Amino acid sequence: MNQPLRTRRRHITQVLAWLLTVLLVSMGVRAEEFRPDFVDPGVLPGPSQRAAKITVPAASRSLLGQDQQAWMRQGFDDRAEVELIAIYQLVAQGRLREALHRSGLLAERYPNFALAHLLRGDLLQAEAGRLRHFADAPSAPGSAAQQAESARLAALVNEARQRLRAFAQAPGAGLVPSNFVALAPGVKHAILVDTSRSRLYLFRRTAQGSLQLEANDYITQGKLGTDKQRAGDMKTPLGIYFITREVGRRWLNATYGAGAMPLNYPNAWDRRLGRTGGGIWLHGVPPSSYARPPLDSDGCVVLSNPDITALMTRIEPGATPVVITSHVQWLTPAQLAAQRATVRKLLARAPARQGGPVATPPLELAAATVLYYQGEHELLVVQYGSQHGPKPITYRDYWAKQGGQWRLFHAGVLS
Repeated sequence: MNQPLRTRRRHITQVLAWLLTVLLVSMGVRAEEFRPDFVDPGVLPGPSQRAAKITVPAASRSLLGQDQQAWMRQGFDDRAEVELIAIYQLVAQGRLREALHRSGLLAERYPNFALAHLLRGDLLQAEAGRLRHFADAPSAPGSAAQQAESARLAALVNEARQRLRAFAQAPGAGLVPSNFVALAPGVKHAILVDTSRSRLYLFRRTAQGSLQLEANDYITQGKLGTDKQRAGDMKTPLGIYFITREVGRRWLNATYGAGAMPLNYPNAWDRRLGRTGGGIWLHGVPPSSYARPPLDSDGCVVLSNPDITALMTRIEPGATPVVITSHVQWLTPAQLAAQRATVRKLLARAPARQGGPVATPPLELAAATVLYYQGEHELLVVQYGSQHGPKPITYRDYWAKQGGQWRLFHAGVLS
């Protein structure tokens, strides 16, 4: 290889590594955690051009720099994603040839994984000494085709950013979301969707009653974001929901992939606020795709087919809760236990809505699923069973905080 080309490749490798470092720093990862030692300060821009540092939440801890087994223990069970992140780490370490080799294997194994092919294309251009920036592509300014291609590449870069962010800001080991105040003994799993991170977290209730993270999956949400208000607004709802049933591949249009799980949107609170629409599901992707960009659904929560398939083996329709939120408060088990005690005391003495339903009996409350959501409003959903007749009855109560007090505004009977 001639010296000028070798020098240019090294320079491009440094720039590629620096671009990846800036991307991570902009997400709150300290530069010294990820920046490779070989990066020449001469190729870096001045201080005014560098991304501003964003503080990492105290509940987060970076998994970048650790091995893949550590990632798997944190619920990252999507092997294609784990390999993708590992290749990005090789890039940041300057191991371009190894990254290029593994990217070829990844693209070959997952031929429908668009982001894997984009990464390989960037690495091939870097190897040839022609890469200018991430998602580099020939330009034809002003053409409709180029605009569409630019939009597609921007969506893939956003997907890469969200996937890297999930590893760079993974929740600390043992932490649990404040949304799952309590799960009834018969409820085995609970799902949290964090739209700000494009992630779905699956928790399992252990025999001791604690929560254990089982899966940490990438998801797609509505094209226009969240906080669904009306039919056709291309937004994903925020709030507390339950999976109503499972729909297998044989009953679905190919658009929905390997399976689907409808949610009970609009629920009692949504209807109270006049929200309309329906057909909000957790579902997979068409066979031609491995994943979709972060903002690409009509309002549903979309997972890869391997992830939706694994998820459907674990849920219980009618019992598995799904909390969709744009902000997660992570708690230690001790903090969650304290929250649980406080919430149960509040509910036990909270006044019922005048002319409305009565409060949940304390006896049932002790063995209830209690879910919390805080957004524009503070909500609690309490689901519990009772045996007052020949067969058990399941109740679902909705509480809202009004004027500083929790009030029951809807008491539903499911069976």
